[in-house]
Amino acid sequence: MFEHLLEVLQSLPGRVGRSFDDTFRSLKERNFRVYNTGMFISSVGTWMQGVALSWLVYRLTGSAAALGLVTFASNLPLLLLTFVGGMTADRFDKRKILLITNSIAMLQAVVLTVLVFTGHASITWIIALAAILGCTTAFEVPTRQSLVPLLISDKSSISNAIGLSSATFHVSRMLGPALGGLLIAGVGEQMCFAINALSFVAALTGLWMVRLPPKEVKPVLNAGEKAAEKAVANAKFMAVLKRPGVYTLLFLAAFVSTFGMQYSVLMPVIADKLLHGQSVAYGFLSAAGGVGALAGALTVAFMGDRQGLRKRIGWACFGLSVALVLLALSQFVILSVVAILAAGSCLSLHWSGGNSLMQQCVEPSSRGKLMGVYTTFTLGLAPFTALIAGWTAEHFGVSVALLISASGMLFGSLLYLVKVRKLTDTCL
Repeated sequence: MFEHLLEVLQSLPGRVGRSFDDTFRSLKERNFRVYNTGMFISSVGTWMQGVALSWLVYRLTGSAAALGLVTFASNLPLLLLTFVGGMTADRFDKRKILLITNSIAMLQAVVLTVLVFTGHASITWIIALAAILGCTTAFEVPTRQSLVPLLISDKSSISNAIGLSSATFHVSRMLGPALGGLLIAGVGEQMCFAINALSFVAALTGLWMVRLPPKEVKPVLNAGEKAAEKAVANAKFMAVLKRPGVYTLLFLAAFVSTFGMQYSVLMPVIADKLLHGQSVAYGFLSAAGGVGALAGALTVAFMGDRQGLRKRIGWACFGLSVALVLLALSQFVILSVVAILAAGSCLSLHWSGGNSLMQQCVEPSSRGKLMGVYTTFTLGLAPFTALIAGWTAEHFGVSVALLISASGMLFGSLLYLVKVRKLTDTCL
């Protein structure tokens, strides 16, 4: 027995090394590594701005309903324009689209910085700028999601790349809110907006350095042939949407968008009303969600192509409902942090896992369109969610709003698990 234990201990470093290499294998690809580095730096700034903006709105108005209104303005374009953004990603150069959208987002951050520095920031300006950023995001998200597989030469590593891309995003989600909370407490919201504007330089630089393979040259078609080709492509796409493996993911995404994300809108109210904390506490609560989300994304990257992902994301959403109940009833910072850690992990596993499954359900020429549909279901209902969450918290209290969210998420996750009990990870 002692010899067996010694043998296991001796082999442990090798096993850990192989697991590490397998989990992070996509970072060996130059394009993916350069792109992810730039997006990581920019994402840290974006999360800092998100925390600062929510705190600024709550400081100016003291209203949960106002938080919901700003989130509504930011997310409504995702419902209306994300599918258009997906079609645009399929039709035009994805790298150029991302260069344009990130440049517009940088200008938005610059304007917001100037307004706050000069004392002219008002709820009207904030809503208008949030809507502009929402329009930009509607084109940026499906393009970014459909670009990731093009950065990987080994197509068997697509799930790993998507998981690592999500992990990078959630590392920034962990750092950004924590840094933002400290800066808000020390120097005010305006510094967060300024740093975010500067961080887009890294994203733009990374995109300039990416070298994608040339597009396949298609034969020139006449008008009739183009119409026939478009009809065939549309028929194939509609057939994809009707597959049980696809529409069940869209169904679950709609429930997550409606019920699972309300706690993030109400985070400043949770910090104030339930935990009686200030901006630093709010920043660290937001960072806790990032830590949990990182764990969920790395889980997807580590598991790779192992079977059972479809059911795992259903159980993750069930776990999200439990975490929301805990958050609603908690009066202690430590317990709330644990709940948010769990919620962040479950949300990330759902997002990364669903994204990975969706990317494999369609041919590359229609990938942007499918990701546009998926993003619409994932984020498109968020504006109405924000209004409902803000109104409910304003009139019945934040605990009641969170318990309603938990109930909806519980129902959706259980219904999804029943529907997929006989499905595999394929798209049939």
